[in-house]
Amino acid sequence: MLFHTTHRHTQQSCSAHKPENSKLFAKAIASAEDIGVKIIGSYTGAPGHTLYMIIDADSALQLAQFFDPILELRDMDIRPVADALVLMQQL
Repeated sequence: MLFHTTHRHTQQSCSAHKPENSKLFAKAIASAEDIGVKIIGSYTGAPGHTLYMIIDADSALQLAQFFDPILELRDMDIRPVADALVLMQQL
C-alpha cells in the first residue's frame, strides 16, 4: 500500500542545522528495509522546511515503527494514496 507523507519542521528544528536530528533521521531511513518499508521517493521543499515522501508499506504498524524515532523532530501528515493512472484505467 502506498502512503504520501508530509513532514514539516521549523527553521529552529531543521536537521540541516542540528546534527543530532540528522543522525536520527538517517537512522530511521536506514531501518526502512528491516521494517519492511520501501521508500519510493523523497522530495524536499527546502525553503519551506517541508519533506514529502512516497512510501510502500503493508501495514500501519510498519509505518509506526519506521517513523517512531523521528516523531519528535517534525509534524507529519500520512495519507494512503493510489496510482491515479491505474485507478482511472479500472473505472
